[in-house]
Amino acid sequence: MKKVIINADDFGLVQGVNEGIVKAHQEGILTSATLMANMPGFEEAVVLAVANPRLGVGVHLNILRGQPVSLAQKVESLLSKELRFIPSVSNLLRQIVWKRINFDEVEREFRAQVEKVLGAGIEPSHIDSEKHIHLIRPLFRIVLKLAKEYRIDKVRFIQEYCISPRPAQMFKSIFISLSSASMKKRMVEEGIRSPDNFYGVCDSGLITKAKLQKALRGAKEGVTEIMVHPGFITQEMIELEKQIGPYYINAFREKELNALLDEKLPKVIDDLGIQLINFNHL
Repeated sequence: MKKVIINADDFGLVQGVNEGIVKAHQEGILTSATLMANMPGFEEAVVLAVANPRLGVGVHLNILRGQPVSLAQKVESLLSKELRFIPSVSNLLRQIVWKRINFDEVEREFRAQVEKVLGAGIEPSHIDSEKHIHLIRPLFRIVLKLAKEYRIDKVRFIQEYCISPRPAQMFKSIFISLSSASMKKRMVEEGIRSPDNFYGVCDSGLITKAKLQKALRGAKEGVTEIMVHPGFITQEMIELEKQIGPYYINAFREKELNALLDEKLPKVIDDLGIQLINFNHL
């Protein structure tokens, strides 16, 4: 049987994103979301998660945007002079190569984010991360450690090689997929589960009604995760971007929300024999 998880990243970012995610779940086909513990919409997202028990909620680990959950002086190697995370994957990779990242501090911050989610009464369905940084090898080892310790035995795994008109996204998909593949054996050995297939890197921000239908029709046997970013753009989001750096995805959140609300999708899903699930059902 083909099973599909439709997961929204950035739950807890701001009110507009929270509202879009809940609307996509209640009125559309969204089944899962991942929660950002260090963002201003966190408390509201927790309330919404409790009110929508069929929505699977995971942890969206983040050391790229905003302020840390940990005390700033405890994670200094991860922060700018303004005591915020630096919103750049390339910078993070350079800092790792130059050995300027303290991995004990990474673990401390990841742990603090997981514990904040747990402390709010949420039992995480899985773990993923902002810009998929959990799939960088030294960070992945930390995530596996925490996944076992906190018994969160599902982690996002990406195998998506594609040709895209956006070279950056194409090369990103290749890098992430190769990195993921190199760690698959370790995941299996540690008893960590993940979907068999993934869709969403190359078309991130470009998921229209037609592309969502195409992704569903192209779903393979087993379990496929489709990553989306629904939401409403509000003044709060615009102001937040000034502090934490721009999200290119913001220009497309409402389009992706509309795609998830497409009235034709339930029949497409039924005709294809697809079962919609979340990570709790893996």
